[in-house]
Amino acid sequence: MKFRGLRHVEAISMEEGHFETLEDAVRRHIMDALTLARGNQRQAAVLLGVTRWKLARMITRFDLRDFVNRIRGVDHQATETSAVEEAAPEALTSGPHDR
Repeated sequence: MKFRGLRHVEAISMEEGHFETLEDAVRRHIMDALTLARGNQRQAAVLLGVTRWKLARMITRFDLRDFVNRIRGVDHQATETSAVEEAAPEALTSGPHDR
C-alpha cells in the first residue's frame, strides 16, 4: 500500500470513529495477558515478555489493581467451588464428633 500522507490517515480514523491510542492498546494488551493468566502476574509477565516488576509498575501506571483483584477473586472462587465439588460427601458431613 502506498503511503498517502497524514490527511489519508486522518480520513481513515474519522471514518472508523475512533483510532486507538498506543496507551489504550498497551492497557488492553496487559488486561488480556492478566485475564489469560487468571490474575497471576508472574505468568502474565512471561506472556508479555517483561519482568514481574515491570508488569507491577505498568499495573500501577494503568490503574489496573482492582482489575487484577477482580480476576483473581473470580479464579479463587472457582477454585474453592471445584474443590468442594470434588470432595467426598462423607468428608463434608463428618466431623471429629460424628464417630
